[in-house]
Amino acid sequence: MQSVAAAWLVLQLSHNSALALALYGACQYGPVLVFGLFAGALVDRLVHRDLLLITQAVSMAGAGVYAALTMAHVITLPIVFLMAVALGINQALYFPARQATVLGMVGRADLGSAVALNSMAFNLARIIGPAVAGLVIASSGVAACFWLNALSYAGVILALLTIRRRPARARGVETTLGLIAEGLDYVRRQPILAALFALLLSASVFGANFTLVLPLFTRVSLHANADQLGYLFSAQGLGAFTGALTMTVAGRSLLEPRRIILAGIFFGAVELLFAIGPTFWQAVAVLLVIGWSFAVYSIGTNTVVQILAPDRMQGRMMSVYSTIFIGTTPFGNVFAGVIAHRWGPGTAVWVGGALTAVTGVAVLISLIARDAGGTIGHRSTGPG
Repeated sequence: MQSVAAAWLVLQLSHNSALALALYGACQYGPVLVFGLFAGALVDRLVHRDLLLITQAVSMAGAGVYAALTMAHVITLPIVFLMAVALGINQALYFPARQATVLGMVGRADLGSAVALNSMAFNLARIIGPAVAGLVIASSGVAACFWLNALSYAGVILALLTIRRRPARARGVETTLGLIAEGLDYVRRQPILAALFALLLSASVFGANFTLVLPLFTRVSLHANADQLGYLFSAQGLGAFTGALTMTVAGRSLLEPRRIILAGIFFGAVELLFAIGPTFWQAVAVLLVIGWSFAVYSIGTNTVVQILAPDRMQGRMMSVYSTIFIGTTPFGNVFAGVIAHRWGPGTAVWVGGALTAVTGVAVLISLIARDAGGTIGHRSTGPG
């Protein structure tokens, strides 16, 4: 709900500026790029549950500040950008801590299903939240979404308190930079990881920009309101939920690098349909497929990364994943914002999809040439 409300607020304050929306995205996700790898080293040093409690408390406070300033009619674009930076720093720590906690709770045998179930819960919220946000904005204003989000963190914090607190592992005198270098070297020595991260970089920078463009597409191309924006977001969320369900049921058979890459190529290819200038219901149908394919691709990549990562590197491997997946979003936002500003929001989506598909084909050819596309059903050898 807050994601939709914040994007709508930026458009209101900037008079529908695509560049303002892109700058907001850069402020929101840029800190993950800057601090992501350092956050991963911190996660591998400290207690995961404690980090999660801290980040959720900060998120609650941030939503409350958003709500109060919006309700008082003193919110401005600079304030929104500063808030986005602060919460982005918090997100840089939250994401690897959350992902690393999954392995600690379920073990490696059930990791694939756990990641998919985690994504199902997340995407179920994305189905319900945006649709409700559109209705709340239309009936009660943007501030109401922020208030509801702030209140929701009370339940999250109570849930985290039920997780058993596991002490952090004792470590030697490794420096933060040394831990980061060890993690990056591990990626370099794993051809499968390097290939998956290369495609993830392209998909994150170019392919995933449809979430940024949707508010502008709704207002400019469809001439629609916030409630219809909510339905578009929900369509993408429903597709992603279905993709997560697919990975839960058949994930083990799909955890093969070439199949994961093919899902990424399919994701980029579907985005090409935005070149036809879809109507509202056509856009809903396309977003359902986009959501499904992106979920299958991203969940598969996430799971393989955690399977290949030694226990003591979980935080760092997931920080590399989050740095690429989330931290590079500012570059994608600038790319999408410039394209949308000059040629329209639909063009930004299909061009990004084309670049993602081309990268996927190149990565697949490279992986086949290295003969490194074996089934991922076991933990690879490496530093333990």
